Amino acid sequence: MKGRLLSCCKAAGAALAVLYLVPTSGVGQNTPATPQNKAVTQNKKVAIGYGLDKDQPFAGADPDGTGLPWKEPPIEAIEAAKKAPTPHLADGHPDLTGFWAPAGWGYAVTQGLVSADGKTRYTQRAPEGPTQPPDKVAELKHRLEGSNLPPYKPELVAKVKNLGERQSHEDPAFKCAPKGFPRVGPPTEIVQVPNEVVFLYDTVNSSEQNAFRVVSTDGRGHDESLNPSYYGDSIGHWEGNTMVIDVTNFVDDTWLSQNGTIHSDAMHVVEKLTREGNMIDWQISVEDPKVFTRPWVVERHLIHGLQGGHALEEAPCVEHDYSHLVNDDRN
Repeated sequence: MKGRLLSCCKAAGAALAVLYLVPTSGVGQNTPATPQNKAVTQNKKVAIGYGLDKDQPFAGADPDGTGLPWKEPPIEAIEAAKKAPTPHLADGHPDLTGFWAPAGWGYAVTQGLVSADGKTRYTQRAPEGPTQPPDKVAELKHRLEGSNLPPYKPELVAKVKNLGERQSHEDPAFKCAPKGFPRVGPPTEIVQVPNEVVFLYDTVNSSEQNAFRVVSTDGRGHDESLNPSYYGDSIGHWEGNTMVIDVTNFVDDTWLSQNGTIHSDAMHVVEKLTREGNMIDWQISVEDPKVFTRPWVVERHLIHGLQGGHALEEAPCVEHDYSHLVNDDRN
């Protein structure tokens, strides 16, 4: 491009405050509230949790040490969700359709504004720089020392640790690259139709927008003509009540988490989804013979939620490039 844009991607970094528009329910968003807009209420108390009217906690501190940003729902919520009837489609398979939470990259709303009608929350992640608070320092340490980190070959351990400690400089997602799969996490919304399952992802806090995957379930094999991609080539089939998805053909320039967790072009992921009542047991097994000593397995439970309606939001886009345009050349 001849327009010579000196900056091509959104500003990112742990020390920056990031703005998000977060709906309080499944209804559509209104015009964003601003400090200048009188129709807002500041510092409204918002409960933290996994319900329809709650904000998902910042999920970076995974309790079982995967380094991934997905926390488990409370065990009592999982057990209650299992007790509901499991819906099935005409073909007899469980219906995976719906909005599922917690999934993706949730942040706690610790400050911000709420519109007077209560439908729109204009939120701001608390700044963390120039000195990070002790709880954040402890979380970052845990992310690099957890019990279920990817099992790298000995000759790669030091490299991965160094990349993780230099995340703000080395993470491809900080440079506008898609997070890719499986780093994007479990699907936020699933649409199941004959011969296909579509996964939609809430990437509002990500470097990409409107991420999705289309999983063919009509019995076809992998398409060998496809170019490698961030999300790979996904084909699925049923094993009893479990949807099993085989994912291959990845590019090798994404990470698996914030921890400098590299992979190779040989990465192979098997993803499994089993619905029981209003709960999905979601599991991934990541194999990479070039960098791992064994498969890396992660499991999460997703709860069907947001009965108020469709809730997947578009990611807000903040323009950063126009002010750097130095001539009138067209691309």
